[in-house]
Amino acid sequence: MGAGEPMGSGNHAHPRDQLIRNSEKAYGDRYRDHLLEQYKLYVDSAQKVSEKRISASNYLLTVSSSLLTLFGIVVTQVTGEWLLIIPVAGLLVALAWYSMVRSYKDLNAAKFRVIHELEEHLPAALFAYEWHHCDHGKGKAYRPITHIERWIPGIFAAVYIGLATLLLFGITPKKETPKAEVVSGTLDVNVKPPVLQLQTLPQPQEKAPATTAHPTRRGSQ
Repeated sequence: MGAGEPMGSGNHAHPRDQLIRNSEKAYGDRYRDHLLEQYKLYVDSAQKVSEKRISASNYLLTVSSSLLTLFGIVVTQVTGEWLLIIPVAGLLVALAWYSMVRSYKDLNAAKFRVIHELEEHLPAALFAYEWHHCDHGKGKAYRPITHIERWIPGIFAAVYIGLATLLLFGITPKKETPKAEVVSGTLDVNVKPPVLQLQTLPQPQEKAPATTAHPTRRGSQ
């Protein structure tokens, strides 16, 4: 297939199934420039999909960790069947997390298939060559991060299932109540009678009789 020939130009190819719909001759002089620009935009869109997947995974990781922390605090304070709400909510978050990672993986895989086809019309097929050296993600040279990332929600789901099972069978930690300690043995009690100390109260002092001064009459001598 030539660089300017449309892919899938056979008689049975549908126009919507073709990656290159216009030949270089029919498109014009800017064919190569516009093809390169579309290639750059598409590679950038694939990178943004990976960034969105990482951001969503970090958010759901925070939610799952918070639910586990909340369960650890609440289960030591109260008991009851309503505690199953936390493990069930965590299990739903884990399932949504797993589905999201798988969806993003499939979307990115489709995008890179398109990129590989676009590179057939460019001077160098960089991504296709790199993927070849990575053994297409199936060897020991490279393991796609999404293969490992799918294990994280699976681990959280297993933890939530285990917590729900413990609650259903009534195996929950109980609140510790202080117990009175019993001391055995003999106790020697020596009670001494209290010593009363008498204090001498001060005697009231007698007041001297008040003297009344009589005025001296003049001329009485």
